[in-house]
Amino acid sequence: MVIVKVKTILYTAIALLISSFIFFINSPKVYDPQELYHVYLDGKSIGHVYSKNELEKYIDTEEENIKEQYNVDKVYIPNNLDIVKEVTYNEKVYSAKSIYEEIKDKASFTIKGYTITIKGVEEMTEEGTVKNDDIVINVLDKQVFIDAVNNTIEAFVDEENYADFLNNSQTPITDTGSIIEDVYVQNDILIKEANISIKDQIFLNSEDLSKYLLFGTLDEQEKYIVKPGDTIESVSFNNRLSVGEFLISNTEFNSADNLLYAGQVVTLGVVKPAVKVVEEDYVVTIENSNYTIVYEDDDTLPIGMEIVKQKGENGINKVTRRLQVINGDIRGVEPLSQEEIKPTISQIIIRGQKYVSNIGNPRVWVWPTANNYVISSPFGWRWGKLHEGLDISGPGNGSPIYAANNGVVEIAEWNDYNGYYIYINHNNGYYSVYGHMSSLNVSPGQVVEAGQVIGGMGETGFAFGVHLHFSIFVGNPNYGGTAVNPLQFY
Repeated sequence: MVIVKVKTILYTAIALLISSFIFFINSPKVYDPQELYHVYLDGKSIGHVYSKNELEKYIDTEEENIKEQYNVDKVYIPNNLDIVKEVTYNEKVYSAKSIYEEIKDKASFTIKGYTITIKGVEEMTEEGTVKNDDIVINVLDKQVFIDAVNNTIEAFVDEENYADFLNNSQTPITDTGSIIEDVYVQNDILIKEANISIKDQIFLNSEDLSKYLLFGTLDEQEKYIVKPGDTIESVSFNNRLSVGEFLISNTEFNSADNLLYAGQVVTLGVVKPAVKVVEEDYVVTIENSNYTIVYEDDDTLPIGMEIVKQKGENGINKVTRRLQVINGDIRGVEPLSQEEIKPTISQIIIRGQKYVSNIGNPRVWVWPTANNYVISSPFGWRWGKLHEGLDISGPGNGSPIYAANNGVVEIAEWNDYNGYYIYINHNNGYYSVYGHMSSLNVSPGQVVEAGQVIGGMGETGFAFGVHLHFSIFVGNPNYGGTAVNPLQFY
């Protein structure tokens, strides 16, 4: 039988009680889990708040200046601010004001608007086919963009004709004339509603956006003070502009024939359109068909003697075409029909013993294409670059190309840009160049005669539609020759 002393039991109980009390005092304090919102700026933790809505409302309330500047009703959190819902323990919670003070100088607040992406399109250059860069713009009102695009279209399409097209009120063609079949923007355009950072460029009116879509910048364009004797054509050429670019930059003029006066200030804006405005026209014209000269050689006559056997007469044709015009430039000519109203009568000349000189007559030149042609792109400055010749669209692929004067063929070959092309040295200081041909009828070293068929019109190399690129140079074009306007010889 074990006898336990009462005092021992009492001491043991007291010791256990003290031990339990010490364990309780030293144990960590336990909190219940709570639902909070974790705030991150650029992925870095800023802190926790009780309410996402409260933080958003506080930011909106504090940024009244943004509302006034952009005329909006609400300001939103920065795009690089993330607010993530969490269930957490033992976290310090910040007020909406504290978080706002922490981020206001580090982030950019946002407003509701639209981000518009204008997709680039492919086009051919001397370096080959390239795709233009996409352009991204921001607006608060979609109507600003719509109005700006319409303004851009009207810069390239006659405003009155465009209005008739939109209203379906174009005057039908009874004999000759033209109608617009379609007008559209070639680029794909994506419009997305978004929160836009106020640090990004935001277009608030169609006038500024129109300027940006036409010139690629909002910077002030170069100015020019008109001098005595200046014309729109001379000012444009001397400043590396096309007449079309000049008229777009100076809307107070509507024609190259408008007069300038000394001291007048005009704008020299190089047009760099952000969109490709396509106009498709159906055109009916009455055109002269130039007569050809046919030579009959007579061995009984001395060399150099010429007798007109039959006088030539120009014919008249009614020609129907479809034109594709992109940003004011003819890029495609589709012949549809040709009706002969009056036939041409060839001029027949009897000349002495046949002899072809390799020296061209600098005062008499032969037009290089068949009749019923269109000069789709003239000689002159365009988009900041000199177009060193004429683009001549003719009646169709394979139509004859004629030597413009007597001379010697120096080049007759192919390259990726010009396609089939020919250089002729006229041995009188001039060279002529023919490009984008479908075929070659001559070879280097061959003597050719003015009016001789040297090949066919084509679309080879980097060409927009069937046409001839025709240039005349003073001096060898490969060794510093200077391009001159071919029309001065005709």
